[in-house]
Amino acid sequence: MGSGVTHHGNISDAFMAEAVACFQGLLFAKETGFTTVEVEGDSRTLIEKINQEGFGRAGLDSVILDIKSMGQFFHQLSLKHVRREASRVAHFIAREGSCRSENTFWMEDFPSAVRDIWLQRR
Repeated sequence: MGSGVTHHGNISDAFMAEAVACFQGLLFAKETGFTTVEVEGDSRTLIEKINQEGFGRAGLDSVILDIKSMGQFFHQLSLKHVRREASRVAHFIAREGSCRSENTFWMEDFPSAVRDIWLQRR
C-alpha cells in the first residue's frame, strides 16, 4: 500500500480538500495498479455526495464527477464513512505534508511516527 501528500492551491474549504485528497488517492491507486480499492473518509457529507446520484455544490461537483469516473479503472471501488478516530493516520500524514515544500509519496513505507498511530488503532 502507499500514501502521499500533494500540495494544491485554491482549496476553498474542508469539503474541497477532502474531495481532492480522495481523487488524488484514487489516481495514485490507479497508477500503481490496484484493482480493488476501499476509500475511508471521516467526512460523512462528502462520502454521501460521492455515493449518491446527482450533484449539489458547483465547485465541488467537478471533483466529485472526477472521483466517480475513476471507478471505471477498478474491479471494485467502495467509499465508506469512518469515525474521525479511524482516520488519525491520514490526518497525521496531512499535517506532515503541510510541513514539506514538495509532494511526497511513500510506497510500502510511511513516516515512522505513523506506525505508533496505526498500532493504537488495533
